[in-house]
Amino acid sequence: MSLTTYEMARVLEQLEESPEKIMFGKLLNELGNQSEERIRSAAKQVPIYILRDIVYQFQKVIESRKGEQVEILAKELAKQGISAEELQKYLDK
Repeated sequence: MSLTTYEMARVLEQLEESPEKIMFGKLLNELGNQSEERIRSAAKQVPIYILRDIVYQFQKVIESRKGEQVEILAKELAKQGISAEELQKYLDK
C-alpha cells in the first residue's frame, strides 16, 4: 500500500518526536520559505478538500500557539520594566 505525502503526514502527526516528524516539520518550514507563486503553483496540484483540511489544521495550531506569543511579549515588557497594568492603561487610551 502506498501512502500519499498528505496521508503520511497524518500518520507522522500521531507519532511523538520521531525523525520523520522532525523532517516533516523541516519540510513545512522550507515550504514557508518559498515564493508565493511557487506555493500557489504547488497547491493547485492538491485536491481542494485536502487544502481545506490543511488550512483548518494550521488554523488550529495558530490558535493554540497564540499564548506562546503573548507570553514572549509579556516577558519582554517585564524586562523593560513595563507592567501589565501599565500596558492595559495605555491600550485603554
